[in-house]
Amino acid sequence: MKSILLLSVALFLGQEFCHTAHALPSASSTVPEGTIIDSPPPGETVVDGLLSDCEKHSKTSCFECVSTPQLTDFGVVVDSTPCRWCPTTQECHAYGSLFDGACDIPIHTNDVKDQDYSNYVCESSHFAHIASDFSNVDTDSLKEWVLYYLNNFSGEKHKFLDWGDETGIFSLATGKLLTHEEAEKLKSRNGETSSDTESVTIAVASDWGSGTRESAAVASNMAQVNADFTIHLGDVYYEALPEEIETNMYGKAPNEHQIGNVFPLGEKNSFYLNANHEMLSLGNGYFDTLLPKTDQKASFFSLESDYWRFVGLDTGYDSYKTFEHIDAISELVETDAPLQDKLVKWLNETLKIGEMCGSDKRGVVLFSHHQPISDFMEDEAYLGASKQLNDIMPHECTFIWLVGHEHSFNVYNKTDAFDGVEISFYNRLVGNGGFPQPPQEPSKHTFLQAYDNRVYKTFQLNGGKTEDYVFNGFFTMKVDGPRLYMEYHTVKCEGGGETTCPVIEGPHFNETTILMSETFEVDNSGSVNLVSQDLNRELLTVIDPSNIKSYILPPEKRKKRQKRAFEDLFPTDDNIGKGEDDI
Repeated sequence: MKSILLLSVALFLGQEFCHTAHALPSASSTVPEGTIIDSPPPGETVVDGLLSDCEKHSKTSCFECVSTPQLTDFGVVVDSTPCRWCPTTQECHAYGSLFDGACDIPIHTNDVKDQDYSNYVCESSHFAHIASDFSNVDTDSLKEWVLYYLNNFSGEKHKFLDWGDETGIFSLATGKLLTHEEAEKLKSRNGETSSDTESVTIAVASDWGSGTRESAAVASNMAQVNADFTIHLGDVYYEALPEEIETNMYGKAPNEHQIGNVFPLGEKNSFYLNANHEMLSLGNGYFDTLLPKTDQKASFFSLESDYWRFVGLDTGYDSYKTFEHIDAISELVETDAPLQDKLVKWLNETLKIGEMCGSDKRGVVLFSHHQPISDFMEDEAYLGASKQLNDIMPHECTFIWLVGHEHSFNVYNKTDAFDGVEISFYNRLVGNGGFPQPPQEPSKHTFLQAYDNRVYKTFQLNGGKTEDYVFNGFFTMKVDGPRLYMEYHTVKCEGGGETTCPVIEGPHFNETTILMSETFEVDNSGSVNLVSQDLNRELLTVIDPSNIKSYILPPEKRKKRQKRAFEDLFPTDDNIGKGEDDI
């Protein structure tokens, strides 16, 4: 999740620009370096103190613009930086207009001679965003994050909606909302064979709504599954404003020069969860723009058959503490993402989730945006929902929990007791749907089994910086009686590659890599068991359980190791000869 930035960051960005504007890699200008001039050469203009002929390339092409050197620092001719292309206006302009409104986030490269990257980034600029638009280290994108927070995160958040007198339970066979009587009848089958729910396919992505070329490729590959149902686990960027939902979820072109992305619809129905980015605009876009286009009247649901219940939970609504007014943004902090009281009541009284492995022997699969466990967060993950479920669900009854929020693909072994929570589940983190995520290593080890850390592409940022991002993907679920067959996909490179793509290549719109396939089965008691699992060990980083100690340490051990390293540098009589186990 993006850190909440203060207004002072905006001032920092201005300072950062002053330092980086003259330091970017560039091509030589037409005037000898070091020449002192009193006025711009003929046909050239001054933009923010810089000599520039960038504007000559407006209304031409992105490639021509970013392949043109901006000229000089006025007064003394110095090395230049590439011109920048604004995809929304088709204007070409000089670097140095961070806050003048010339362009929100222009297309740029770090070297006018890098034609491969220029081709890639210009092709990507036909979409509403390129991946680096969301970087938290790039000056342009940081400016956008700050402005979005300041402009939209104020006022009262949207009323939390529930199902009222309706069930919120949908049929896996038909995709239709069930009445209370129909839902009870389905429950009463309790594992009897039903031909109308055999071979139902569900396709799921999380954190997909970025509007990038990469998320479009994920959607294209998802659509080719021809799923009966599709589910989005939440996060439309930047803040799920109505216009962002229209562009990044429903494909409305943001302007005459760019295209929107369409989240693929299921043949029978599609469902959408609320998340933290939806709540950065107080939930208004999600509840008033997205949900009215669906069969959902609330931000939670259950999709049920005679063997399975697929339950979508809203962990986003209360994922932030402060919503009152803009003065409180400095106090804004994340919560542990609990479930709303109305949702808990629905779980207890309508869904009767506490009867699993009792009078209701159907297997349970949970979907939520926030993750209950994470080996990549320094502190504990979001325990709000898991603690509430711990009070509702029988601890001996194992289920599956599929989550997003972290923008990566991580596989966890079946949980046992953790952080005061005793429910048992198989956790799969599938937040790699479309948001750019730099590779990362675990900060601790709890239940982590494997993760995908392959670099998809290196993106060029302002100031000559670069940032790597991992591959994006989705997963599918095939329901066949008591068995559930799951496959986890990432999009291949345009040329078919499965590791770092060539600079010029984007994502493949028709081919994926299967990182893992697995089969689950619900037993006669209603508990879910892992029957088989096939990890792509050539591409995934798989944890060696016999080597966990040297691989990663828990927080208290890490602190002791750091202390020991310090003592090794400055030995005393008290610490000489002590080993790892002694501290």
